[in-house]
Amino acid sequence: MFALLKRYRELILVAVLLLVPLGVFFAHAKQPSERTRLDRVVLWITYPVQRVVAWGVTGVLDGWRGYVALRHAQERAVDLSRQVNLLQMEKQQLVAERAEAERIRKLLAFAEATPERTYVGGRVIGVRLGTAGLQIVTLDRGAADGVDRAMPAVVAEGVVGRVHSVTDHTSDVLLLTDRNSSIAVRVDRTRARANVRGTGKPDGCKLDYALRTEDMIEGDQLVTSGTDGVFPPGLPVGRVTHLQRSANGLFQEAQVVPAVDVTRVEEVLVITSAERAAEAQPSAYAPGTQR
Repeated sequence: MFALLKRYRELILVAVLLLVPLGVFFAHAKQPSERTRLDRVVLWITYPVQRVVAWGVTGVLDGWRGYVALRHAQERAVDLSRQVNLLQMEKQQLVAERAEAERIRKLLAFAEATPERTYVGGRVIGVRLGTAGLQIVTLDRGAADGVDRAMPAVVAEGVVGRVHSVTDHTSDVLLLTDRNSSIAVRVDRTRARANVRGTGKPDGCKLDYALRTEDMIEGDQLVTSGTDGVFPPGLPVGRVTHLQRSANGLFQEAQVVPAVDVTRVEEVLVITSAERAAEAQPSAYAPGTQR
C-alpha cells in the first residue's frame, strides 16, 4: 500500500490539489440545508486554510491598493506642485506687468502735463555703476529716434541725468549721481541757487556753491533752475540733508538725497525739446556748472 502511494504520490498530490478546491467550491455553492456530511467535513478541514489564504489575499490586495493609492497621491502631488509653480510664475509676471504699466502710466501722465515739451521714451538695457564713480545707464533709443547729447533724461519723480553719448540706436545717460554730473538748482522754498553734484554713489549727491548767507534748512526740496542750458526749470532733483554752515567760508555744505532712485529706473523720458533757459551764463559763485 505504502509502496503504491509512494509510486503514485505525485499523481495523487495533483488529484488532491484539484479535487479539494472543487469540493470546497461545490460545498460552498450549496445551501446549508443541502450540504452532506462530506461537504461539512471538507469545509471544516479546509476552513483554516481558507482563512489563511483569504488573509493573505486580502493583505496582498490591500497592499496593492495602498501602493496604487500612494502612487496616485504622489503623481497628484507632483501635478499640484507643478500647477502651483505655474500659477506663481504667472502671478509674478502679472505683478511685473502691472508695475510696468503703472510706471508707463506715470510717464505718460507726466508728458501730457507738459505739452510744451517733446519726449522720446526709452527702456534701460544696460547699467554701469562703477566703484570709481561711474554712474551710467544705456537706453534703447539713439540718434535715429531723435536723441542727442546733453538732452535731459527724466521720470515722473524727477531728474535721472543727461545724455552723455549717442549711437544710432542707443544712448548712454550720465546719472545725476555720477561724479561728473552737476546740475544747477534752486531751493524750492526760498529760490536760493546752488549746484547738485554727484558723488559716485547711487544713493547720494552733494550740494555745491550754496552761499552761506542763503536761507536753507534740512528737508528743503531742490528743483532745476534752468540756468545750466540743459535742464528746464522746475524738475525735482533731491532733498537737502546733513546741512553744515560754518562760521567761516563762503559756502554752506549739505548732502542731497536724489528724488529718483537711479538703481531702480527701468524706463525714462528723454526731453528732446523744451523751454530751456536761454543758455544763461552760470552765476559767478558757481564755477563748473555744466553746459
